[in-house]
Amino acid sequence: MMQFRERRRVIQVIRTVYDPELKRGRSELVGKIDKAAPAVTDKLQKSCTPEELSEILTYLDERHNRLRSEAVRAGAETLPAQMRAAAEYFRTHRDGDARAFATDIRLAWEELKTALRDAGFSKGKVLKKAAERADTPAPSEALAAEDAAGPAASASTPAAPVRKPRARKARTAPAAMEGTVDGATLDTGGTGSPPAA
Repeated sequence: MMQFRERRRVIQVIRTVYDPELKRGRSELVGKIDKAAPAVTDKLQKSCTPEELSEILTYLDERHNRLRSEAVRAGAETLPAQMRAAAEYFRTHRDGDARAFATDIRLAWEELKTALRDAGFSKGKVLKKAAERADTPAPSEALAAEDAAGPAASASTPAAPVRKPRARKARTAPAAMEGTVDGATLDTGGTGSPPAA
């Protein structure tokens, strides 16, 4: 079984060999791999058995995948801050560089929106969840507020805000009441009495 120790600039490849004098295994440095350009050198290849080479290649593949996954996660984690910085940039720049950046960003943004939708994070769902989180305090916060307010406050819950009804337009009566004065027909405007003279 091979061991791999990551140092500042290299990965040490170590094998454990049985030492009959010590009557136990001891570590033996087989070779080093450059972290900046991880590859099996000819010297390392000559020092290893086919099984050991297979272990080294497996380790390098897993390490590459792990580092890539960490970089992708870091990209997603820092993207909101980068987007806000880009928004600030575009508020103050309208030159050729900004136009080129905008084109690349628009293309990447379409790709990102598609990936978000495919992963089940559509705009509506994400914004709804964010609103629910903003409206609902965390359980620990709710308990702390309840304890601080005392038992009287927990018994009465604040009423939800009441929406004001929309003002309705005044309707005209379908058949306005009519009256007569000196033989002339007058519209009373639906008040039931003729207008004052």
